[in-house]
Amino acid sequence: MKRLVAMLAASLFAGAAQAADQGLATGDRGVTAAAQPTYSLDQPPGINRLDFDFRIEETRAWLNKEGDFQVKGWVAHVGLLCATYRMGVRFGIGSPGCLNVNWVTDPYFVTSEFQCNGARVQHSGGDTYAELGEQIGRISCAERVVSCSGNCR
Repeated sequence: MKRLVAMLAASLFAGAAQAADQGLATGDRGVTAAAQPTYSLDQPPGINRLDFDFRIEETRAWLNKEGDFQVKGWVAHVGLLCATYRMGVRFGIGSPGCLNVNWVTDPYFVTSEFQCNGARVQHSGGDTYAELGEQIGRISCAERVVSCSGNCR
């Protein structure tokens, strides 16, 4: 019975959130960051934008109320042989911040860079997903996701 109540509460909390795979693909690496909201001066005040500081490889991301988002940061390749790295972000609702997160999106990969010889490359990219903007008041967490194919270590 407790499990049923918990499942119902989770589904109500998720509301209009779309279904997303809660785990990352094998080999993908993720780092989470809690949302830092910026409010408008309009009446009534509302959230204009969420900023995320991942505190790793100088990576930051943002999401605005129109659904525009961007992620930017460095990705290091170890070794001489080459690999292709993709960087993306996914958004979720946690309580509080990034605890007990229900991911409302799968990772959106917005960069792809071919890296060799121990290179450290800055990845930067973004996209628009209007449904995210509609949930900006509920989103409390983001995860930077790095995917690698080729000679990955």
